Amino acid sequence: MKRLLFVLMAALVSIFAASIAYAQSETPIPRSVQGDKGKYYLLESKKSGNIVRVLHKRIGLESVGFTRTETNCKTRQMREIGYGEGTAQNIKIRPTEWFELVPGSSRSDLAHFICEW
Repeated sequence: MKRLLFVLMAALVSIFAASIAYAQSETPIPRSVQGDKGKYYLLESKKSGNIVRVLHKRIGLESVGFTRTETNCKTRQMREIGYGEGTAQNIKIRPTEWFELVPGSSRSDLAHFICEW
């Protein structure tokens, strides 16, 4: 029982420390349309040529999701690299094909924000 309690406490401390690290570098991503009750935050961004690789977070009513994406700012296409819930460490790497962005979507708003179109 003591061991289980110790493991749970260690896990909580780890999650808390990770959330503090992200809280220090969160940049709100502006939305172009109303209606989505989620809040979006840019956590990391790295540009290489026309490609911008980012980590962003969505805080919804019942969950917190983390997504890694790549956006080609020249072609205005994106692909998802992976997604996970709870913490960024839970992201499962499963790259998608490149896709067109839907105007007004959260992905389109992310691309506009990071590419400054």
